[in-house]
Amino acid sequence: MTSSTWGEPPEINPAGSLSEDAQEQKTSLSADVILRRARLRAVIDAIPDLISVKDCEGVYQLCNQPFSEYVGLDARAVQGKTDVELFDEGEALRRSALDDEVLRGEKTLRSESWHDAADGRTALFDTLEAPFYNYEGDLLGLIKISRDITERHRIAEELRDAHDQLREQYEHLKKLETLRDSLTHMIVHDLRSPLMGMITSLQMMEMDSDTLSEEHQTDLAGAVRSALRLSQMVTGVLDVSTIEAEGMELDIRVHQCVETARAALDTLGGMITERDVTVEAEGDVQAAYDEQVVTRVIANLVSNALTFTPEDGSVKVTVRKDENGSARVEVRDTGDGIPAEYHELIFEKFGQVGRGERRVKVSTGLGLAFCKLAVEAHGGRIGVVSQVGEGSTFWFELPDLESNP
Repeated sequence: MTSSTWGEPPEINPAGSLSEDAQEQKTSLSADVILRRARLRAVIDAIPDLISVKDCEGVYQLCNQPFSEYVGLDARAVQGKTDVELFDEGEALRRSALDDEVLRGEKTLRSESWHDAADGRTALFDTLEAPFYNYEGDLLGLIKISRDITERHRIAEELRDAHDQLREQYEHLKKLETLRDSLTHMIVHDLRSPLMGMITSLQMMEMDSDTLSEEHQTDLAGAVRSALRLSQMVTGVLDVSTIEAEGMELDIRVHQCVETARAALDTLGGMITERDVTVEAEGDVQAAYDEQVVTRVIANLVSNALTFTPEDGSVKVTVRKDENGSARVEVRDTGDGIPAEYHELIFEKFGQVGRGERRVKVSTGLGLAFCKLAVEAHGGRIGVVSQVGEGSTFWFELPDLESNP
């Protein structure tokens, strides 16, 4: 016996009935078709999206389980029906208009719309509609896939609301910060004149302090140091405020770095009296920079080091050429050291660091913030190397003469 292949007509005996082989082939093909359809049904029913297929007349030919649950009918009951029989008038017209556009233009459409399901729930669907064809290219109808994106839409709305709230809070904080900076600048500016007068008076008293007792002389020296420290803080506030608002204008010229470092110590006056503060230079180190600004940077670093170094400690300023040709200035102290988590924070405005065994929060003011702004305005870098109990080394680098002539 011979068997016919897929698509060939089955053998017919002279009596007009199917031969035994043809009957077996027909039964086998029917079983194969049933199996394939069952597999297809299992696959589309497992997909959570709403899937439906219509012919060119708008009659449903196929749908999956989620779609049948959505319309409240069994999948077999959906077949042969139209949108008019499944949905209200407005929804049926909307769907019909989209179907016509897909079929007439033979193109794929995508849309989002809210719909009421049979269970009374309202959901937002992202729908894709596309035409489909047979092997000969004839248009057979359209397939529609709708995905429930209600939860995604809800989350997106919440994110948008949260974003809007954060933006409003941010704008409010910016206004408060601007107001705070304006008030701070005004107050500090008004403090400058009486403070300078007080410093001048204290320094004149210190020059003529021979008639005072040793204890009073010590107190007077301490008052001068505190007044100078306060003056630096006041100047730092004004400088940082000005730099942030207007930038920094620099008078770039070539200078000897070690001479600038020694000049910086001279500006500290009584702060370094009887303190072990030294300047060391490794070779002839020149760089191009604004001398007045860099002098203040070094003075700030030394002043900061003295503040956190005990009376019997030492501060050393080292000036040298780095391996990349940059001029490098290091200010090393023998203080308590700074925990690693604060190394970046201390260069921020009013940053606070934990010092001592009890990790007491101590403000670093604006001196280091000014140093960072000033060094970076020169195209340089600044940082700190420190470990608790081993002191700190603040450093900054200025570009070599070729890159900053």
